[in-house]
Amino acid sequence: MATLQYRLSTRVSGDLAEVLVRFSGRRGFVQRAKSHVFCPVSAWDEKAGAVIVPRRLSPEVADIVDASAKLDRLRSVVFARWSQEQYDARDGWLQQTIDECFDIGEESLHTIGSVFEEYAEARNLDAATQRQYHVLLEALKRWAGRRTLYVDEIRVADIDAFCAFFRRERVGRKVVSRSQNTITGKLKRWRALMNFAVQRGYIQSSPFAQFRVPAEVYGTPIFLTIEERNRLYAFDGLPEALRVQRDIFIFQCHVGCRVSDLVSLTKANVADGFLQYIPQKQRRRVPITVRVPLSQVAREIVERYADCAGDRLLPFIHPNNYNACIHDFLQRAGIDRVVMTPNKLTMRPEYRPLYEVATSHTARKTFIEAMFRETKSERLTSAFTGHVEGSRAFSRYTDVDDDMKLEIINRLENVNGLSTDVIKP
Repeated sequence: MATLQYRLSTRVSGDLAEVLVRFSGRRGFVQRAKSHVFCPVSAWDEKAGAVIVPRRLSPEVADIVDASAKLDRLRSVVFARWSQEQYDARDGWLQQTIDECFDIGEESLHTIGSVFEEYAEARNLDAATQRQYHVLLEALKRWAGRRTLYVDEIRVADIDAFCAFFRRERVGRKVVSRSQNTITGKLKRWRALMNFAVQRGYIQSSPFAQFRVPAEVYGTPIFLTIEERNRLYAFDGLPEALRVQRDIFIFQCHVGCRVSDLVSLTKANVADGFLQYIPQKQRRRVPITVRVPLSQVAREIVERYADCAGDRLLPFIHPNNYNACIHDFLQRAGIDRVVMTPNKLTMRPEYRPLYEVATSHTARKTFIEAMFRETKSERLTSAFTGHVEGSRAFSRYTDVDDDMKLEIINRLENVNGLSTDVIKP
């Protein structure tokens, strides 16, 4: 008499483990295989070798119900095939039967990695964006362990398990903690790959349709004031290497480009007193050309490094080293104004000196804040920064402070022929 038994693999990813199959038939015929069905460890009955289906069904237990239905279907298919093919069964018969049951063949084995390769080619991703996706794929590999991530086997429970793993990942003896914004960035890229798999017909629906990706949380933008920017540029007590990177930072404060665009600028990007470039972040969606008139300081810096090797506009170093230099020369120049910033892990407010939290993006924020303060116009400011009209990201860079509010009120009073002495609280 033929028998089929299920057991749960000891290799667990998050709370999920693959169900393994053992089939025994006539005259000592025994084969084992992988089912391609994953079940939460908490929903598995080891004695019964079956999934425990909750009595009260809900969207949260849909994956458990699905796993139970697949195993029931597989049991019926295996026994039906055995009754027809038992005398022709050879090595690999059980695994082949399972693969055919779930329509798994070479042409339908789409891993998250293979989907990314197609996605990168179809979307024509630039090198920087591809690196960001590779970081995601490496994180998914570390989480999955020996489990191969096929897109048709990824469930909502997988996403939850990955978030828990990545939030506090153990690396050797250390635990690496990551902020919600970092996790959200990874989830958005993962969601894009799963949506692409749906478009290609590899899966019917994405598990992200039932999973809400948390929004990024940003605090009040941190930037240098015009006085701090000018004081930094006039500071003489820097070694040569730091002075060069300080000049590059000041140039970025005067043109407002992202660091990804800054590193790729060449001498050809400057013409007739303007810096012109197409932001890398917008090339695939809205390839607009940004033109920024060079200020006197910006022109001085460009001329100072006119003999930069090759066709590069400025002698830029690696972005990580650039950020370290920013911390160093800001501290040396005494740019130590205390600012409030949310802790990336706890989101609780912290008070730290400006030089500790400043990065290359601080230069862009400094430019945008100064421009917005002068023009009071998001549209005019966006013309200098490359933000598309109505960009939700624009609010991260601007802050309407009390001085701006008072200035607007005073203008309205002058227009109406009133004075501040007339208006009483």
